[in-house]
Amino acid sequence: MDFSAIDELVERARKNDNFRTTDALYKEAIAEVEAACQNVGAAERKQLRHVITLLRKERKARGKEAESIKELYAAMQSLESPIDAPPADPDVWPAPPPKRSTTQNVRTKSTPSKSRINDGGDNVPVTVKKPVRKSNSQSAIVDKKSKQRAPKDDDPSGSSVPASVSEVTETPAADEKRTDEFVPRGYCPDLVEAIEQTMTRNGTEVCWEDIAGLEGPKELFKQTIVLPALMPNFFKGIRRPWRGVCMVGPPGTGKTLLAKAVATECQTTFFAVNCGDLASKWRGDSEKMIKLLFEMARHFAPSTIFIDEIDTIGSQRGQANEHEASRRVKAQLLVEMDGFCKEEDGKRVLVLAATNFPWMLDEALRRRFEQRIYIPLPDKPARLSLLRSSLKEVRIADDVDLETFAEQLEGYSGADITNVCRKAALMGVKRLTRTLSPAEIAKLSPEEVDLPITWQDLQEAFGDTNPSVSDVSKELWLGLIRIDWGWEWEQ
Repeated sequence: MDFSAIDELVERARKNDNFRTTDALYKEAIAEVEAACQNVGAAERKQLRHVITLLRKERKARGKEAESIKELYAAMQSLESPIDAPPADPDVWPAPPPKRSTTQNVRTKSTPSKSRINDGGDNVPVTVKKPVRKSNSQSAIVDKKSKQRAPKDDDPSGSSVPASVSEVTETPAADEKRTDEFVPRGYCPDLVEAIEQTMTRNGTEVCWEDIAGLEGPKELFKQTIVLPALMPNFFKGIRRPWRGVCMVGPPGTGKTLLAKAVATECQTTFFAVNCGDLASKWRGDSEKMIKLLFEMARHFAPSTIFIDEIDTIGSQRGQANEHEASRRVKAQLLVEMDGFCKEEDGKRVLVLAATNFPWMLDEALRRRFEQRIYIPLPDKPARLSLLRSSLKEVRIADDVDLETFAEQLEGYSGADITNVCRKAALMGVKRLTRTLSPAEIAKLSPEEVDLPITWQDLQEAFGDTNPSVSDVSKELWLGLIRIDWGWEWEQ
C-alpha cells in the first residue's frame, strides 16, 4: 500500500504551529491508518496498530503543550490585575464607596474628545491607569470591557490574546476531551481513580494468531463483539449481541489469554478487574465501585468488562458463613448486569468472566451469563501448534519428532506444555553447570551455549513436569460440564 499521503499529513502536523490545524491533521492521519488496517494481513495490521498508538501519543503531547501555553498566558494575565485590598474588620463599618472617583473614571472613558486625541495623535497612544479605589467586581468588569474594546494595532481581530493561544482554547481536541471525559457525580475521587486504573484503551498486543487452538471461542467472540460493531442495524431485537459470556475450564487452558486477545482485537474499551479491585474496608464502597464501573463502561461504550476468577465475588448466596457485605456486593453485581439498568442504543457493554470453579457460582449470576464456554484441555492439533509456537525461537535437532511428543503430552494444559518447552530449552545450560562454573560459562561463545534441543532434552523435561490437572479433576470437569453447563460447540 502507498502511505505517502499519511506521511505528508504527519509531516504537516509536526511542522504546523497552529494547534487547531495540527489536531485536525493528526485525526485525519489516524483515520487513514485505521482504514488501511482493514486491507492488510495480520503482521502488517499489528505494525499499523503500533503506528496508531504512536500518533495518538503525539497528538496527546501536542494537546498538553497547548494546555500549558494556555495556563502560562492565564498566569501572565493574573499578574497584571490590581492587587486586592486586605479584608476589612467585620466589627467596623466599611468606608463609603468612592462615588466621585468612579464617575470620573466612566466619564474619562466615554469622552469623545480624548478618544479623538489618542486616535489622531502622532505619538504612540499610552493608557495611563489612575489609582482609583474600586471593588473586585467593578475592577473585573472594567478590565474585561477594556480588553474587548481596545484592540491592538498588530492584531486585526481586535483581541489582546495571541493567535496561537486563542486557537488553543478552541481546539477540537479540547472539545473532544470535554465530551469524552467521564464526569462522576456523588463518588469519592479515590474510587474513581481506582476504577480508571483498571481501564485500558490500547490492549495487550495479543492477537488471535498467538493462541493455539480454541477455534470455537475465537469464533464466538468474533460473533459477539466484532460483528455487532460492524453491523449495528442487524443485531437488534432477538438478534442483539450477548451481554454476558463466562469462560470455564481447568487452570492453564488459556482463559485469561483469550481475554487479552479480546482487548487487542475487538477495539473496545477494556476493563480488567478482579476481587481486589472491588474490595474496600469501608461500608458501601464495594457496591459503589461496582456501580461506578458499569457507569464508566456505559460512558465509554462499546466496552468489555473482564472479571477474572469471578467465583471469588459471585459465590452462592445463603450460606452460613456468608457476610452481609458480600451479599450486598453480589446483589449490586446482579442488578448492574441484568436489572432495571436498560441498555441504550450504542451503549453496549459485554461482561466477560473466567473461573475454574463454575459449580461455586450463584444460580442467578450463572443465569446472567447467556453464553457459557467450556475451555477444554488442548487436543493433539492444539498441542502440536503450541509446541511449534513455543520452540520457534530456538534450534531443534533433527531427531526431534514433535508429533510424537504431542501425543505424549495428552492431559497437559497449555501452561504445562509451555513449562515443558522452557525446561527443554534450558537443558543445555543445565548440563554445562554440572562441569563448569558460572564464570567459565560466561566466557563461552554463543554457539557453545545455544545448543539445539534434542529428543533427550524433551524427554527429561517431560519427566520433570507433572500435569496440573489430575485424572480425578478431569472426570469431575467432564461430568459437571456435560450435565450442568452443556457443550457450546462440537468438539
